[in-house]
Amino acid sequence: DPELTKDVPKNQWFYTGMDCYIHCIESLQGTYLNAFSQSYGEKAFELCKQIFLEDTISEEEMQDKLMMASWHGGMSIAYSQVGVAHAMSYGLAFVLGTKHGIGNCIVFDHLEEFYPDGVKLFKEMKERHGIQLPQGICSNLSNDEMNTMIDVALGLAPLWENALGKNWQKTITKDKLKSLYSKM
Repeated sequence: DPELTKDVPKNQWFYTGMDCYIHCIESLQGTYLNAFSQSYGEKAFELCKQIFLEDTISEEEMQDKLMMASWHGGMSIAYSQVGVAHAMSYGLAFVLGTKHGIGNCIVFDHLEEFYPDGVKLFKEMKERHGIQLPQGICSNLSNDEMNTMIDVALGLAPLWENALGKNWQKTITKDKLKSLYSKM
């Protein structure tokens, strides 16, 4: 709702908008993609680029477009699924209590291997809006905490299958997730 977002801190506005953007990337590059999810995802993606990369729209128009991008992005994943960023961010949320939007941003910042073009554009958006993400949030985790985080992420099989296909377990192992989480 544009009325609710107009006064939120810039970081929170960005994290919320990036949740929408990440929905688009994960849906549009996923194996569950279909005509419905593609149509909604493409519209949300175009709106996100206007909102976060262009100088040609007013603040009010930006907020209206973010509302519609969020709706289209939500419809896109309703007909498909999210992917790597969401699966891993749920691990952060469970163990560290990391909020959804910022958690997705922290994870997505390290996912060039899976979404090279999407991450490149994300980094441009982050730079353009002066957003600094927390670093080292997983550096002091105990082995038990790291293993719990990994197990939570691995338990989200539909997200991994959407991202990487039916044989996702060949790519996503406990060691792979530990390596990725250790960068965050």
